[in-house]
Amino acid sequence: MSNRSSNSGSGGTRRDRREAARRDSRLRSAATPRPQPLWQSPVFLMTVGAIAVAAVLIGFVVLSNNKGGGGSATVQVPLAFTPTAGANGPSIGPDNAPVTVEVWSDFQCPACDAFAKSTLIDLVKKYEPTGKVRFVDHAIWFIGAGQNEDSLNAGAAAECAGEQNQYWPYHDYLFANQGKENSGWPTRSLLDGIATKIGLDMTKFAACYDGGGQQTTVKDNTALAAKVPVKGTPTIVINGTPYESQYVPTADQISAEIDKALAAAGAGASPAASSSASPAASASAAP
Repeated sequence: MSNRSSNSGSGGTRRDRREAARRDSRLRSAATPRPQPLWQSPVFLMTVGAIAVAAVLIGFVVLSNNKGGGGSATVQVPLAFTPTAGANGPSIGPDNAPVTVEVWSDFQCPACDAFAKSTLIDLVKKYEPTGKVRFVDHAIWFIGAGQNEDSLNAGAAAECAGEQNQYWPYHDYLFANQGKENSGWPTRSLLDGIATKIGLDMTKFAACYDGGGQQTTVKDNTALAAKVPVKGTPTIVINGTPYESQYVPTADQISAEIDKALAAAGAGASPAASSSASPAASASAAP
């Protein structure tokens, strides 16, 4: 009896003490939080978030570069260039040529891009050596006129290049780097990059562009275009007569009209088109 009394005074029987120990253990387990999974930890979540943001930024930079724009290292080189043996600013050929072919064009226009890269190059190759045809490019602010200035800025930069008699190489580079309409693709970085590529005096180019005089030239061209009238780009005018076409005309189609104009001027038709001439892509003219 003395042992039983002693056990009771010190905390009960052994069984009671074991039950109490188990109860205390369960209470401690309930009170202690389970370890948090790694994927739920704040550090892990912050790291994943930072990686996602970095991926988005990298993707944006890559897409921006693919659209055109950027420094000279990202400037796309044209696959072909307009012959410039008889170039003088935005014209090619003698001022007194019996036939003048005017191109009213917008550097943002996809149809103008197709015309410049195929039809125009073939026509200049064919007729420039004859001295009978003069080609004149009029850069106009047709797309986004009065609102978005991408066409205005691209045209002004080309006109500034023309002051150094490099209008046509600049013209070809702009089309090679054409981006989406009114997307901001003709950045100053791109315009300067093209100027560097073709070897312009950058001090003179910057002074011309920043001075704003050639932006005025593009605006004046645009005002004259309304009198032609230019209803879509590109609009081709041969000795004052617009060539009507729903699609980008081919070199053969324009050649036929040039030969008619030469005959009417008593200058005779040109030699047959070379076999290398290729039709322009059947892209619809810009509205």
